[in-house]
Amino acid sequence: MDDERFDAKMTVLMENVRHHVEEEEQEWFPQVRSAMGRNQLVELGEELTAAKPGAPRDPLKVPSARE
Repeated sequence: MDDERFDAKMTVLMENVRHHVEEEEQEWFPQVRSAMGRNQLVELGEELTAAKPGAPRDPLKVPSARE
């Protein structure tokens, strides 16, 4: 955080995340809703909720995060 470029890098990161979220919400999610339908989405949500307690809390402990 003491680096003089920290604020600029954080601004770019935040812009990238916002763009990604907007793209998901406006393009990908509607396509998934159309392709899957409500029942499948509810099922998927239930599966994800059930799997959440076993998910790693530290993203760097996920093997693919280190590759």
